[in-house]
Amino acid sequence: MPETATIGTFLISTVTYVTTLLNHTAVMKAVMNKGVVFTTGAAGVLGSAAFVASGVTCSWGLLAIGAVLSGAFMGILTMGWSGVYCKNGASTTVKYLAGGFAAAFIIDIPVLLMIPLAAAVVSSLFPLASAGILLTLDPKERSWSVKPSSPAPDTIRGLKAFSYRYLGVQLSILGALCLVMFGFGYLQHLMSFSVTNANSGITIQLARGLVAVGTYLAVLFATRKSSILYRVGLLVTIAGFMAMSFLFETDLFWVAGVIAISGYTVFDVMKWVVFAQLAFAQSKNAIKTIAFMRLCDAAFCALGAGAGMLIGAFPLGVEYSAQESNIVGYFIVIAIVLLLGSEDIWCVLRNERGGGSLASQANEWGLTQRESDVLAYLAAGRTQPWIAEALHISENTVGSHVRHIYQKAGVHSRQELLDLLVSTVSPETHEGM
Repeated sequence: MPETATIGTFLISTVTYVTTLLNHTAVMKAVMNKGVVFTTGAAGVLGSAAFVASGVTCSWGLLAIGAVLSGAFMGILTMGWSGVYCKNGASTTVKYLAGGFAAAFIIDIPVLLMIPLAAAVVSSLFPLASAGILLTLDPKERSWSVKPSSPAPDTIRGLKAFSYRYLGVQLSILGALCLVMFGFGYLQHLMSFSVTNANSGITIQLARGLVAVGTYLAVLFATRKSSILYRVGLLVTIAGFMAMSFLFETDLFWVAGVIAISGYTVFDVMKWVVFAQLAFAQSKNAIKTIAFMRLCDAAFCALGAGAGMLIGAFPLGVEYSAQESNIVGYFIVIAIVLLLGSEDIWCVLRNERGGGSLASQANEWGLTQRESDVLAYLAAGRTQPWIAEALHISENTVGSHVRHIYQKAGVHSRQELLDLLVSTVSPETHEGM
């Protein structure tokens, strides 16, 4: 029942994300309405209470009610908080999300030490607390905006046109996200809900919390080295899933889970940094980009957990569980190879890592936001045709922005611009470009 409740909550939350894609204006109004946010937080509390009651009474009806209420809370509050995370791209994402992960771990510690009933009561109040904190923020901080944008260039057709209108991100990156989330859902089934591994769930969550704190400290005090952290996190994720097939049905199986969840925690921060920066810098409609990302995130996590439940329900599935874990591990490897091979991913992270110095220089030169975007790509070594496609503008428009940058910076060529950046940006930042 607990796993069914989790899957149901994720699936119900997708209703909000689909609604955002179909009518983003209505969702933007909803997350800005204090009454809606408060009511949604209260629904989350009632949903949590329904889950507790369903566990005590073994009532599937109460479980369904809990899933609907909790899923509605998750969808609305996720889009509300996402507006805060994505306000200024990667910079605000790191501050809020990594900090939120770390704070969640600190809050979870006393809850883990409580008796089950007290822990359930306290945890059920978290949705209302989240809604209350969101409402304390300045409305400007939690609002979504849609950028005025010209129609997609005639050269962008088919899937690229779809990506432009709804995603603001390459389909290969989205596909990799789906594969990783499927694997994570499957991992959650094995580690947190499987009867044979029930005791490993707390250990896994503790490991996730400790890594969350470490990640927050790393991105806070070593922002310019954050891409190294992301690379290591992806590789650790692969190691964890690959270890599953070797440790399956042994007393050390939980070790594979700890390794995988540690890497995934870093990936969780990274995916938000990437999507938030793409939504901020490239997407025509940021709220749709994040909604599509969240839709894939929730749906494939639920599918992974559901696949684990379905396979485990049959004797033959249990017999070949080790092989199935190996297959999921291969999926994760494929996904991470796609991510590591994506130039867009590392371009975003390079810009995020050196963003502070570039932003300072852009402000000093008096560049507009779009000129600052172009400057970041020029500093990363991108060509004008590539920049035009990434920003969904014509090459002539890029050329105009480049000329304006040259004029404001007092240079006459790209090489002079790069030389000037070398002399004004710290060596550590430039090394990351």
